[in-house]
Amino acid sequence: MASTFKAITFFFAVLALLTGGNARGKDQAASVFDVTEYGAAPSNRDNRDAFLAAWRAACGSTAGNSTLLFPKGTFAAGAVQFEGPCRNGDAPVVVIDGVLQPCAGGSGGGCRLSDDAWITFSGLNNLLVTGAGTLDGQGHHQSGKAKSKTTTLVFDGVTNSTLRGLRLVNSRGFHVNLRRCTRVVAEGLGIHAPAASRNTDGVHVGLSSHVRILNSVIGTGDDCVSVGPGSTDVVVRGVACGPGHGLSVGSLGKDGGEQDVVRGLVIENCTVTGTTNGVRIKTWAGSPPGAASNIKFQDITMDNVSNPIIIDQRYCPHDHCSDADKPSLVQISDVTFRRIEGTSSTPLAVQLLCSEDRPCTGVRLDGINLTCGDVPCRSEFSNVRGPLAPAPAVAQAQAPSPAPAASRREEAADAASEQLGRSTWWSPFTVRG
Repeated sequence: MASTFKAITFFFAVLALLTGGNARGKDQAASVFDVTEYGAAPSNRDNRDAFLAAWRAACGSTAGNSTLLFPKGTFAAGAVQFEGPCRNGDAPVVVIDGVLQPCAGGSGGGCRLSDDAWITFSGLNNLLVTGAGTLDGQGHHQSGKAKSKTTTLVFDGVTNSTLRGLRLVNSRGFHVNLRRCTRVVAEGLGIHAPAASRNTDGVHVGLSSHVRILNSVIGTGDDCVSVGPGSTDVVVRGVACGPGHGLSVGSLGKDGGEQDVVRGLVIENCTVTGTTNGVRIKTWAGSPPGAASNIKFQDITMDNVSNPIIIDQRYCPHDHCSDADKPSLVQISDVTFRRIEGTSSTPLAVQLLCSEDRPCTGVRLDGINLTCGDVPCRSEFSNVRGPLAPAPAVAQAQAPSPAPAASRREEAADAASEQLGRSTWWSPFTVRG
């Protein structure tokens, strides 16, 4: 009898374990929310409603560690916003393994598109967006003109989050826009658009703090990375940039009421290839008061770049600005250009053109090592208050006129550090033949 009781007890124990295991398996499976299970299908039709249904289920899940999955295949969708907060406080992991494209047909075909953003994640904490997939903006930049200026991917009001590993191509506007974000990392991205495509910045940062852009390959028709108004503590590291307009601060001061403070920016260990600019700070002519300070560009390699180092406080990209004759009121201060080397495709390798009303202060050039083909590199300074030194030594044979004596060079450096007018220095930054 005792042996029979033990056998029955063992049977029910095993049954309980198996039942519990199956239950846990179902819970685990239920934590993956595949958009195809909510009606999405690879096609040209608008999958927006299916995407949102899957998101609501994932965001509202109490299981924890939920995942929103876009599997392999090409899925179309209109403008879609994945909003938080989510039920357990943290956002689902979003895995994009397929190709996402804006749906065809426009509003007349029932597809809801937007001139602002295509895919938006907003009001979320602890979000991870990753995968082996592609966001194809279908910009079709014919003659340099996109269908609209729609940003492909927006993080808006997102905190403690990561964007990792995705490929973004042919955006109609910016590829990635991080706005009103805190503690966000964008890393391992591949961003590509034609060199002639306008306003297709790779990653734009604005009104955000504690942002890291790391180890990405970016080539577009505009800035590879642009850091806009209201940005603090931003690090750009390990970016391979080109084609495009380079790695930029700004433009600042276009509109009144902007939070024009950019503070605590480091751009380092990057390569810039075949771009119109290398590292740049740009403010609009006639801009209202603002500030950009504590900025470092260091350990940058230039390869055939038109304007390797540039500050432009009369920025006017289309030559028809209403305030083109007015000075910028954005104060630029404490800027360091350190260990920047490589080749310039033009003789004018360094341009620091600051505002006559708000001269740049605390600008430092250190370890600049640029060559300009068979001609001496030239630098141009306007309204800059130093220290600009130390400048590297220059071989006399590279200068168009006899090099000054050491004492005269020191006097020139001292004068340049306090200059308010305009002067041109020949070859102070060319150290290779």
